[in-house]
Amino acid sequence: MKSKIAAIIVLISIYSFAQVIGPKTAEVKSDLYSKVFYVSETGSDESGNGTKESPYKSIQFALSKLSGLSEKNRAAIIVAEGKYSGETIQLKEFVDMFGGFRASTWKRDIFTNASILSANPGERLFIGADNCKIDGFNIRNNQFRGKGAALYCNGTSPTITNNTFFRNKTLIPENWKPKYRHLVANDGGAVYCENGSSPIISDNMFYDNSTECGRGAGIALHKNCNGIISGNVFMNNVVGLNDPERSSEGALSVFDWSSPIIENNIFLNNDALAANDAGGLFVALWSAPKILKNIFVNNSATDDAGALFVGGQEHRYDKPLDPIPPKDKFYVEVDGNLFVANSNKSKNSGAYRITMETRGSFLNNICVYNTGVYFQRSEMEIFNNTLLENFILIETKEGLGKSYVANNIIWGDLNIDAPVEFSNNNSRKELTGKNNISKDPLFVKDSFRIEPILTAFNNMNQTTYLFISNSKFKENELIGRVVKAGNKWSVVKANTKENIEIWGDLSGELDVLILSSFKVDKYSPCIDSGKKLENVKKDYEGNPRPIKGKTSLSHDIGAYEFIPMLKGVK
Repeated sequence: MKSKIAAIIVLISIYSFAQVIGPKTAEVKSDLYSKVFYVSETGSDESGNGTKESPYKSIQFALSKLSGLSEKNRAAIIVAEGKYSGETIQLKEFVDMFGGFRASTWKRDIFTNASILSANPGERLFIGADNCKIDGFNIRNNQFRGKGAALYCNGTSPTITNNTFFRNKTLIPENWKPKYRHLVANDGGAVYCENGSSPIISDNMFYDNSTECGRGAGIALHKNCNGIISGNVFMNNVVGLNDPERSSEGALSVFDWSSPIIENNIFLNNDALAANDAGGLFVALWSAPKILKNIFVNNSATDDAGALFVGGQEHRYDKPLDPIPPKDKFYVEVDGNLFVANSNKSKNSGAYRITMETRGSFLNNICVYNTGVYFQRSEMEIFNNTLLENFILIETKEGLGKSYVANNIIWGDLNIDAPVEFSNNNSRKELTGKNNISKDPLFVKDSFRIEPILTAFNNMNQTTYLFISNSKFKENELIGRVVKAGNKWSVVKANTKENIEIWGDLSGELDVLILSSFKVDKYSPCIDSGKKLENVKKDYEGNPRPIKGKTSLSHDIGAYEFIPMLKGVK
């Protein structure tokens, strides 16, 4: 009986693993605020009084009327649909702003009733503050010759939720003729944070943002930043549109001793141009984020690391390199991420490159259809991954220990030239070490094609609905599955029995492939063939390790822990 209950708990954990990512219409509880002002395009800053019946016309004016606030005496600004522009908005502590309301009823739908915000030409839209929130706005077309075209935070930590950041851009610094490569330019096409900022940035969409020359087309964190970046969609962002000396990396950039939590985000179709690294996520200069349960699909770089670049040292030309920090000061965690169809020009590190004296762990990740995985000059614990890629692990440096590679499926060519210990791996090419095997992993054949009767693209929320018939899908069981249609890639946002909603524009596509999950079947030699690893307590889906799969209570090889179905449990 206990074993059956345990199995049921495990199954519940599987179906609760997926969650809908991106902006949502959240309820605003106005009774939590001591003061609430309303803003509408049809309102007036001269004759209005900020009520529903007589709203103000501008956010700036509403903010100017608020004072004497505190944590127990907060204010809210409710903004109706429409287009709002003007001077830079200095956010105010203890003031939360909410967009997406219909002016006639003050009912909320952030997509149908879009509140569109833009600054005056050449100005930045927002300057951050502590203890405030921006929720449910469409923030678009801000261009600024500086850092953070939409939002700049200098040591401040706002909460940014359920917004769409669209076509925001930083322009190249004036007379930009740097002496060396890889210098800091105008980072943060949409959002820039520096000097100890710890923002919460969750459930937003960053779409088609860019830098001419600078890191972080969507978000850039610089110098001792922390915070949480979760549940966001980074799609079609580009860095390095006009970059002469390689200073542009990542839809999201984390730099200079910054250590945020980066979890449950989607990085889709992002590009790093002008011989730069990391179309998706760039991490460097002793930054040590936790990179957890993100999905990286079809990101590209013209140099290294289509999806993810992690480096310890920065490029130095005019002063010595830093000593390598101790493990308790610098340790990067990469756990439970999915890398699919990412590429780089040299085709050696499409999924990721981890290099430049990085210490860290790489656990429970899945890498398929990329142009290679690359560990270089690093000290890594590489455990329980499914890597259907060419695998490079080369070089070392004084001060680095050897890497440990265990319980992985590695199904590609090998290039090994660094201190490393291999054990309990299943590799296509034979490995030296203990208890390694070379046997067909036997993956479950759970990919499938669908032929939708109609595909409809929604420009406002940048998703496509695939209408299907005779479906047996459970609601949202396909969340996070990767989609390919022709030469287009996408990720499932949500599904019902009748339709599948995916990110991006797949309108007109009538032959759609849902990729495999890359789980192993019940006959796989990977089951119970791994070694016990104390720091790998869960698998890719969050299920506990180990689970007795066949004959022993040993860890499985690969990203998933196989869960046998008991009789009577469904």
